[in-house]
Parts: sequence; C-alpha cells; structure tokens
Amino acid sequence: MDLFNRLEVYARQFPDKLAYGFVEKEGGLSETLSYATLLEAVRAASGQLADICQPRARVIILLPAEAAFIKVFLGSLHAGLIAVPCPIGYSEPAIQRILNIIKDCEASLIITNQKSLKMLSQRQTEASRTLRALDIQWFFTDELSNDASKQTAKQPSAPDETAYLQYTSGSTGHPKGVMVSHANLTANLNAINNCFGRTAADTSVTWLPHYHDMGLVDGLLSPVFTGGTGLIISPILFITKPLLLLETISRHQAAVCGGPGFGLDHCVARIKPEQLETLDLSSLRVLYVGAEPVRIASLEKFAETMQVTGFKRESLVPAYGLAEATLAVSLHLHGTPMLFRPISETNAKMVVACGPPVEFTNVTIVEPELNSIQKDGEIGEIWVCNEGVALGYWENLAATNTTFKAFTACGKGPFLRTGDLGFLFDGQLFITGRKKELIIIRGTNYYPQDIEEVVNACHEHIQPHGTAAFSIETEQGEELMIVSEVRNNAQNEDDTDKIKTNIANSVGLAFGLVPRKIVLAGIGKLPKTSSGKIQRLKAREVFNTN
Repeated sequence: MDLFNRLEVYARQFPDKLAYGFVEKEGGLSETLSYATLLEAVRAASGQLADICQPRARVIILLPAEAAFIKVFLGSLHAGLIAVPCPIGYSEPAIQRILNIIKDCEASLIITNQKSLKMLSQRQTEASRTLRALDIQWFFTDELSNDASKQTAKQPSAPDETAYLQYTSGSTGHPKGVMVSHANLTANLNAINNCFGRTAADTSVTWLPHYHDMGLVDGLLSPVFTGGTGLIISPILFITKPLLLLETISRHQAAVCGGPGFGLDHCVARIKPEQLETLDLSSLRVLYVGAEPVRIASLEKFAETMQVTGFKRESLVPAYGLAEATLAVSLHLHGTPMLFRPISETNAKMVVACGPPVEFTNVTIVEPELNSIQKDGEIGEIWVCNEGVALGYWENLAATNTTFKAFTACGKGPFLRTGDLGFLFDGQLFITGRKKELIIIRGTNYYPQDIEEVVNACHEHIQPHGTAAFSIETEQGEELMIVSEVRNNAQNEDDTDKIKTNIANSVGLAFGLVPRKIVLAGIGKLPKTSSGKIQRLKAREVFNTN
C-alpha cells in the first residue's frame, strides 16, 4: 500500500489517534492532527491546489515546521502535482537559492504563509525584489480550508511518476532536483521501517529540517506510513534548546529518533548532568545517526553520557543514505553491537559499520576510474541498485546518465553512483569519505573529516563542527588548506597567531602535513548545506581567493 492507502486505512481504524504533534518551547503541543483530521485536511488542500494548478505542475513549498507543511505536501501529491519543498531562509544567498530552484523546475506556484512572505520581503535585497516580481502564482496557507465541499478524490498517478523533487544541498546557480517517484518513496519507507521494526504503537520524534531527505522521508512520513505518532520540533528550537528533544522523548516514551552526528555532540555539550537525571530514555529503541560520516567519538560519548537516563548503547544506529536513493541505503541493526574496523592496512583510523544494505538492495564497491568491482575490504566508490533509487535529476539528462546509469566494467548495472567512498566487509557497509573531497598530497590519501576532527580539538575557541579541510592547487602541486570558525573571534594578532600555530602543530603531529594556508573565520561564515553539513568544495571557492 502507498502512503495514501495507508492514511485512509488508519483514519478508519483509529480516527482520533494523534498523527502529528508540533512541540513548542515549553514542551507542550502547539498544533495537533489526528488521523481523521489529517486525511480531511489533505483532501481539502488537494482540492484547493487542484483548482489552481494542472496535474504535474511543480509547486514550491516555503514553510516553517508547522502543520500546514504536511497538509500541503501531502495535498500536492494527492492532487497529482509535483511538490518541491525548499529551505526557507531570508538572507540574499538563501533567497537566491529559492530563485534558482524555481527557475530550474519551472514552478507554477509558491506555497507559503503571510508571515513568511513578509520576512522574505523585508530586507529589500535584489533577490527578494526579484522573488516578489516573479510571474508566478502564490498560495497562502493562512487560507487553507477543511471545507468538505473542497475535498476531491485522489488524482490518479502512476507509481513511476515523480511525486516530489528533492533538491540536493547547495546554493549554486545550477541546482539538481532529484525526481522521487511514488514507487521510490513507498519502497524506501518499507525498507526503513521494516529494519526499524516501527509499528503503529510507536512514537517518533524529529528535529530535522522537513525540506531535507532525512527530515522529510523518515522524520515526517515514516510515522504516518506506519500508523504511529510523529512529534516535530523545529530545527531552530532544537539548536537553542537541545534538552527539549530529550524531554520530549522522555515525556512521550518515544521509540525512534535520529539525525546527524553533530546533534549528539550538541546534546552532550549543552545539557547539564543534573538535567539528565530527570529523564527516562529507556524507550528509545532506535537513534539513527547519518547525513555525514559518523564519528565513533560522538557515538561513544553520547552513549556514555546518556547512560544515566536508561539509554541503551545498542539503540544507536549508524546509517548511510542520500537523496538520490530517496533516503536509506544501509542501516545498522538496532539492538546489536556496533562494529568497527580500520580503514585499511595502512590507515589505522577506525570507522563504524553503517549496517547491511536495506532490504532488496545491491551495494557494490567499484574502483571509480576503471569501474571494476572491488573485493571485500577494498575501498572504492559506493554504487547502489534498488527500488528506492530515484528516477534521475529533473530536466538534466547528462547528469542523470552519469549518476544514475552507471555500469561496471563487466556490464552489471545500471547503478546509482553515490560519489561516496567505502568498503564492504562481511556484508557490512563502512563509509570512509567523499570521492570528490578526498585530499591527495604527494600520493597519499587523506580524508578531510580526519583532519577536521584533529583541528576541532586543538583549541577551545574553535567552533565545534566549524572546520573545513580541503586541497588547493599550487605550483608545488596539491597542498592542504584549513578554514576554521572561531568563537569570540580572535581580537588581536597574538590570539590569531596562537590558534593558527595550534592548528599547524596538531595537523603536523597527526598527519605529517604542513598546511599551506590557515584561515580563521567568524561563526556562520563557512558555507553549509540545508542539513548543516559543511560544503568543503564551496568553502574552497570562497576562501581560496589568492
């Protein structure tokens, strides 16, 4: 059954059950949707949107974490439209990214609310003026209605038709919209939830951005796909008050939660030991960790710190996935011990297994230049084949053929080329880095996250998860450059020199490398994706200017 078939069944089985609750800063629920109310709202939104747009029209959704988002997202799919969830930001680059996405998918409609429109317009920048002047229709969720007369039957959509576009992270002028079909979504939701053992009895909590693949597919859609309850905390609220996430899990005895590793570090750093003593996290069966290379130190520190709450170390689920595969590719089996291995015989750095591939998934490790299949334990590019692999990139045949239609030297395929490096060992997938971000100096490979981890720990004023390491081209060949965000940015030359010296010494001792250039930047200056990952290649463009 697809998402809508399930929603209709659940609305009949338990109409008054809580489908979604939106958590406010004091821990209460500011908005709630029962299954019956949700189904009614989706049908009503579908009717309103169908009156405005033709089937398969692309509709931009610019909304914060609120009930209106799930109503119009599901309403768009119900009406046979192609939903395009976008990060909503108010800076010049953020609005420019919205404009680039609108242009790329030739959107017919922007869905937002009056408050967001006001904030998008208030700075009167070139980008905001361009947005307001676009020849495009606007729909404001302030006008959403549950009027039964507006409800319509579901617009027929073939399983292989595009349900929504998931734009890959970045702010370039040529964004790529991943075309996720209805069948892709159903297949990946099945795979995720069969692995997690999620049922209608489970409550899930998410703080992830709902326009990001992990936040959308698992954070928002998995709970209603399984008939459970989803509690939503806005990303900004989590960042400012991480205790709220753990309090919500404790109060509602939630079973599933997840996010990037920096979320674990944020909880450990910001929550006081005496606050943990009031919590009960024993119900948390699955705490998945993905969206960036998983640091063993983050897993171990979180498990140790949260032990007092009843949290079980075996609940940690290292995960690997990407938008081009809808979401999940491999998931550690919860309730089993995590597995660690060194990267290679010559690199003793330990990495954690992200589990076996999810059901009906073929993961093959391929030498990226020769396209030959690597042996067990050998590092190569991760290639994926399953029903969750998306249709391709919107109106971008060349990129689609390169990324989604790869064949091995022996003719196996087609595969999705992930651009990520890793290896398989005893059926477990280990992630070692990103192919395009691999630093190669004097014939030796270095993974940027290894260098960044050393830099982060070398001085107290360096912002956690605020360092980018990458290679730059010089007359002597490839050399290392490091950019670090600094808290209470160095006020004088002595402070700057001390921090740079610490960075250089730490990197030299750990890797035998001498950074060619070290730049200290203010907090927030490093370019990041919508999910908070640092964009190393973009950082190189921004900071390596001479």
